[in-house]
Amino acid sequence: LERLVWPQIKLKIQSQIQELQAKQRGIVILEAAVLLDADWEDVVDGVWVIRTSQDTALQRLQDTRGLSQEEALKRIAAQESRRGIGNLEDEVRNGVVTGVIDNDGTLDDLKSALAKMLQDDAAWNTK
Repeated sequence: LERLVWPQIKLKIQSQIQELQAKQRGIVILEAAVLLDADWEDVVDGVWVIRTSQDTALQRLQDTRGLSQEEALKRIAAQESRRGIGNLEDEVRNGVVTGVIDNDGTLDDLKSALAKMLQDDAAWNTK
């Protein structure tokens, strides 16, 4: 199913990015959990991973989604096989992931880290 759907989604994403560029919009942010698994990294100028510790992820899943500890741990474990999560260091070393933000703090901490990353030339691919 993914082999059928993901190429169509990629085309739609590319079309929407082109429309926004034609309207001279500034930065386009694409939030896509499967971006690397779907091989869409060529569509973007930077791939950033926002990560958190397992303890923080567990607590957040329980607090915001109402998951039990067992359900939350299963969800976290299932994500380990995704590119950019289970193999983050490899993706950074290979230049696929261009920025990593740690998100164990507050929302203000995250906003500050994102603002800094936006200004960091190393966080962007220079094609």
